[in-house]
Amino acid sequence: MKVVYFGPAGTFSQQAAGIMCQNAELIPASDIDSVFETAMCVGTGIVPLENSTEGVVNATLDALLKWKELFITEAYIMPIRHTFIGHENPIEILAHPQALAQCKGYLRKYYPNVTLIPSASNGEAARLVAASDKRKAAIGPLAAAKVYNLPIIAENIQDQDTNSTTFIKVQKAPSKGPRTSIAFSTENKPGDLLRIIRIFDQHKVNMCNILSRPLPQRPGEYVFFVDLDDCPKEILEQVKKESIIYRFIGSYLIQS
Repeated sequence: MKVVYFGPAGTFSQQAAGIMCQNAELIPASDIDSVFETAMCVGTGIVPLENSTEGVVNATLDALLKWKELFITEAYIMPIRHTFIGHENPIEILAHPQALAQCKGYLRKYYPNVTLIPSASNGEAARLVAASDKRKAAIGPLAAAKVYNLPIIAENIQDQDTNSTTFIKVQKAPSKGPRTSIAFSTENKPGDLLRIIRIFDQHKVNMCNILSRPLPQRPGEYVFFVDLDDCPKEILEQVKKESIIYRFIGSYLIQS
C-alpha cells in the first residue's frame, strides 16, 4: 500500500501517516495540493486539517473543494510536541507559520531578536537548517532532529500543553462514520444561509463546526464548510437541493 503525505521527511504529517497507515510505503509531497493530486494515483493521502491552537489549514479546505473525487475516510487527532533543533544561538529560526505561532511565547522569551523565517513545512525547515553553514535553528517534531542529524536544544516548547492537530485520510471511495463533512454555497441573498441551517435545526442534527472560504471565481461570495453529527442521507439531499454549489466531503470516524 502506498500513501502520500505532506512532506518532506521529518514532518508531523509523516508521523500521522505512519500511525494511520501502518506498514504502508510513505511518499512525501511538497505541498497539500500535490498530496491530493498524487492520492488520485496511489489511492491514499494524509494531510493536516486543523490545529487546536491556530485553527484550520486553509490549503486543505481548498483542496477538499477542488478534488471532488477524494473523500475524507478517517480523522486522527494527534498531540503536537514541538522541538527546538539546530544551533543554540541562531541568527534565524525556520518553521512552518503555524509552528511559529504555536511557539510564540517560547520564542519571545528566549529569542526575541532573532529573525523568524516561515517555511513550507517543519521538515523542510529542518532540512534547510541541516544544509546551511550559518547559525540557524528549526522548530518541528523530534523525528526531524533524527532525520537531519540536528542537535536537540529544547523539547516541548509549544505554548499550550493541549496543542494537537487533526489529520485526515483522503481516498477515492467514501466510507461511513458518525461525523459527516460537507461544503455548500447559496445565492448571495438575505436569509439563504439561514434557510439551510434551519434544515439541520428542524431535524435535530448537530452542527459541530461551520466556517467559510471565499469562492475564487466569484469575488465577494463564499462556500461554507460544515461538520455534522449523525446526519441522515435524506437531510443531505435537502441541503443539496437548496444549494447552488454542493460537495459531500465524507463520513468518517475520528480517532485520537
